[in-house]
Amino acid sequence: MKSRKFLSMLLGISMMISVTACGNDNTGQTQPAAENAGESTPAESQESQESTEAADPAQVQKITMWSNDQHDQAIIDEKIQQFNETIGKEKGIEVEYTVYGSDYYSTLDVAVSAGEGPDIFKCNKIGNYSEAGYIMPWEEEPALQPLIDRFAQYNASGYGEFGGKTYGVPIRVTTYGIACNKEIFEKNGLEVPDTWDEMRECAKVITDNGGGQTYGYALAMGYGSYNYFYVNLPNAASVGDEYFNHTTGKYNFAGVRGFFGHLQDIIDDGSMFPGFETMDGDTARAQFSAGNIGMIGVMSSDVTTFKNQFPCSFEWEMIPYPVQDASNRYKEPIGVSMSYVVSSKGKEAGYSDKVAEFLNYLYSDELFVATNEAQVDISILGEEITSQSSTSDMDPNWLRFSDMDYFCIKYPNPDSDLTIEGDTFQDVYNKILSGMVPDVDAALAELDEKYNAALDAAVAEGKVNLEDYIDPDISEKMKWVK
Repeated sequence: MKSRKFLSMLLGISMMISVTACGNDNTGQTQPAAENAGESTPAESQESQESTEAADPAQVQKITMWSNDQHDQAIIDEKIQQFNETIGKEKGIEVEYTVYGSDYYSTLDVAVSAGEGPDIFKCNKIGNYSEAGYIMPWEEEPALQPLIDRFAQYNASGYGEFGGKTYGVPIRVTTYGIACNKEIFEKNGLEVPDTWDEMRECAKVITDNGGGQTYGYALAMGYGSYNYFYVNLPNAASVGDEYFNHTTGKYNFAGVRGFFGHLQDIIDDGSMFPGFETMDGDTARAQFSAGNIGMIGVMSSDVTTFKNQFPCSFEWEMIPYPVQDASNRYKEPIGVSMSYVVSSKGKEAGYSDKVAEFLNYLYSDELFVATNEAQVDISILGEEITSQSSTSDMDPNWLRFSDMDYFCIKYPNPDSDLTIEGDTFQDVYNKILSGMVPDVDAALAELDEKYNAALDAAVAEGKVNLEDYIDPDISEKMKWVK
């Protein structure tokens, strides 16, 4: 009993901190206080009463949802309020949404393991949570079958599936590219690059003419996922697959060798922004917005970041990451967002149908169109959603990020199921780019040997079903169509 009271106190404090920390999203706009979210004027209340027959308050089921998505909180809050005032009021459902900061997953683990977790939540441990019985397979609630069917082509083991069952469906994608400061390019008489050689030359000219203030490129290695977004994925646009080959089912880090040479050329020229080895993503964005960097790796979320958090006084243009050979370009592979999962407690308590009612709304075209028009999320449904958007003032860079002809939705990799001794590939990448590895070819060959041995062991132990990671259509999917 004492431990349960302590847990409740811990969660209460954590939620108080979270609400304070998350009052602003990454656009810099203040969010409405939670206690004001449901207020309305007398006239609005009367109109709502006339339009919708409210359920008996004694029969209203509260459904809690948690995430760490600050970037789209404003629009999701607005749509949940609409749900509560319409469908929810009619069917006896009230959704309460909480957004956490960096403490999200630690807070979630404590709450879920104690049986005090939310009904719906973002999850990065689908396998662990399903084996522990914390989350419900969607097949157990008939009202979720339409969502399973609609998103099946985008789902896979490692995304929303585990053990042959569905625990979530993909909701959106994050796309990426290079942002070019058009003012700097015009000042130096440069065209945006298509190839690695052209990118190197642009970076050198910008740096040489920058007077020690402006540099050609910034690789923010202090950003924890730089190796994924700004090494593995852009390299795949040149070679046709990532470091894990989804055709052969084998690791192939040797395929990244050319890209490391491309980056090393920029570093050797002195064109890389100083301190790149430890620079985090926000520092790089701030330096770009100040006009001190000509090119920087960006994600789709940076469209609003460069308007609000780090406003640019100049026009910038997103381009696909340059490739080794312009006549042999592939689409850029992208992974899908982690999905929402459903707690088992709703099924056990008999209200999983109400949870399903809200999930069908959360994954509806109405909500996808709203987040697209707000330029905060790109639905995994792509053209199905963008074709429904009616707003006329979409940022041209958002339209480029949303153009799925540039990108290929790929299968996940089995990395998380492997036991790696010694340096991981992230460690080796850091050492290569920091100049600590004298023989890059040998280091990458060692990674191939280490990761493929770990993969064979995981398959033998039954931890990995290799068929879950083989995509026979990957070559066709990655064909460049522009």
